[in-house]
Amino acid sequence: MPNTANLSQGKKKHSMKKRSQTIFLICMLTVPFLQWLIFWLYVNLSSIVLAFQDPRTGALTFENFRLFWEGLTLPYGEIKIAVRNTLIYFAASVVIMMPLSFIIAYFFYKRIRGYKAFRIIFYLPAIVNAVAMVAAYTNFIDPKGPLGAIVKFFGGQMDPEGLLAKPGTATWTIVLYTIWTGFGANMLLFGGAMTRIPVDLLESARLDGIGAWKELTSIILPLVWSTVTTVIIVTLTGIFSASGPILLFGGGAQNETTTIAYWIFAQVYGSGNVGGSGSYNLVSCAGLCFTAVGVPVILGIRKLLERIPTVEY
Repeated sequence: MPNTANLSQGKKKHSMKKRSQTIFLICMLTVPFLQWLIFWLYVNLSSIVLAFQDPRTGALTFENFRLFWEGLTLPYGEIKIAVRNTLIYFAASVVIMMPLSFIIAYFFYKRIRGYKAFRIIFYLPAIVNAVAMVAAYTNFIDPKGPLGAIVKFFGGQMDPEGLLAKPGTATWTIVLYTIWTGFGANMLLFGGAMTRIPVDLLESARLDGIGAWKELTSIILPLVWSTVTTVIIVTLTGIFSASGPILLFGGGAQNETTTIAYWIFAQVYGSGNVGGSGSYNLVSCAGLCFTAVGVPVILGIRKLLERIPTVEY
């Protein structure tokens, strides 16, 4: 009997403990669940509904899609220019910034002479305030600034209007700025992945006569491929939101430097050329269209990347 009573009391305590844990988990999950309902589900469902509504009457219509298509297909449509510039920024991120970040991280990993100083130089643009960096960059490329003096020293002459004042050079000038300031995050990720590589593996390869380039492409890259894949997929998720600090450089409509992110800002706050002030319906339509294009592309590329085998170590 005493043993039975003790067993019953133990089961009761265990049941009460489990019930307390369940109540605690429910209380802890309630806040993030409500946040998800309000700030994700409700917002996204509202955006989908807004895409099919007339901004004046609220009636269901495809007028927003017509306006979006016109802005995307007209020769000088603002949406077309925004998409073009956004894809330029995205291509610069994938084709230039990511490989260079990987190579620079490799040199830091190999501890080249002066690597500590170079690490500060490359990380500094990501640490300093963006307003200060844009101001410094703008002053440097000014025709009366250091760049103008350098060009003049070699017998050239810069346009008095400056690089940011001409549609043909403004976007590429800002792209160069994003490349200059965009190495920090990827270098940290790649560098952290490289530090996990066993040292004896690289020493063995060095004894076999493996050079730096062969070591980088045949040993380092396969061993950190999982990190590279993650960075590529994360970058792909921002394919239609890639942008430079357009607003800090003075806006994007005048010199054709607008991007999708800046176009959305301009439409919502009333300075856009299409739709007018607070045109949430047109912006929601654009977001729906970009999502319909971007999701299959991201999932397809992710599937292709997953086919490449990952090296375990």
